[in-house]
Amino acid sequence: MFNARTPVSGFRAIQWLRRVALLAVATLAIAVHANAYAATVLPLTVPAYFDPVGKGAGYWNDLAATAAKVPTTVILNPNSGPGTNADAAYIAAIAKVHAAGGRVIGYVSSSYAKRSLSAVVTDINRYVALYKIDGFFIDEMTSDSVMSHIQFYQSVYNYIKGLSPAYSVMGNPGTNIPELYASLPAADQFVVFEDSAKRYASYAAAKWQARYPAKRFVHIVYGATEAQMPGIVSYAAMHGAGSVFVTSTGLPNPYKNLPAWWGQLVSSVLAIQ
Repeated sequence: MFNARTPVSGFRAIQWLRRVALLAVATLAIAVHANAYAATVLPLTVPAYFDPVGKGAGYWNDLAATAAKVPTTVILNPNSGPGTNADAAYIAAIAKVHAAGGRVIGYVSSSYAKRSLSAVVTDINRYVALYKIDGFFIDEMTSDSVMSHIQFYQSVYNYIKGLSPAYSVMGNPGTNIPELYASLPAADQFVVFEDSAKRYASYAAAKWQARYPAKRFVHIVYGATEAQMPGIVSYAAMHGAGSVFVTSTGLPNPYKNLPAWWGQLVSSVLAIQ
C-alpha cells in the first residue's frame, strides 16, 4: 500500500502518476456528463397561488420535494401581492423550498402599466421586508411597442436591480412581445405564453427569440389533461421554452392547486434531453 513514507522507484512513481491521472480524467468525464444531463432538464415555474395551510400545505411540500430534483421557481402570492403582514405559514413554506434548492419570487401586479410606479415599488419593498425571496414576478406586463409602457417596466427592473443585482425579474405579458423588452432589458425572463392547452397547440415563438437563451422564456399552460401533458412539455422544449408549467385546472383560477398528476409532470420535465 502506498503512503507518503513509502520509497517509490522512478518507474513505479510514473506508473502511479499515470493511474492517478487516468482516474482524474474519468472522474471529470463523469462530472461533465452529469452536468450536461442536468442542464437538459426543463425547469419548472409554478404559480403557487394557494395558502400553505390545509391541502395547500401539501402542495407546498410537493414543491419543496420537486425542487430537490428539478430547478424550480415558485411564484409567491399571499394576497394578490405581499399583503401587509408576514405570514408564518408562508415563511416556513418558503424556507422548505429554499432548503431543497428551489427559488421563490414575489407576485406583483402592474395592471398593464396602468398601476402607478410608486404602488409597484411599495409592493416590492414589502416583499423584501416580509419574506426571504429571490426576485419578482411582474404580472400583467404589456406586450405592445408603446415606449412609455416599455420604459415603465424598465424602471421597475432597474429599481429591483438597484435593491440587489441578485434579484431576478420575470415579466408576464402572457404572449409574444417586441424584442425591445428583452434587449433593454425590461426583465430577465418573460412568460411568452399563458393560456389554455387548446390554444397552445398553435403557439409559435417570435423569430427574434432564437437569438436569446431559452432560459429567458417561460410557457404556462392550463386546462390540460394528463394525456396532453407530456406532449405539451415536449412542445415547450422544442419551441424555445426554458421553463414550463402545466396544470389541469382552468379559468377563472388555474393556479389554486397543483394538478393531480404533478408527479407525472415532474417525470416528464426530467425526461427532456
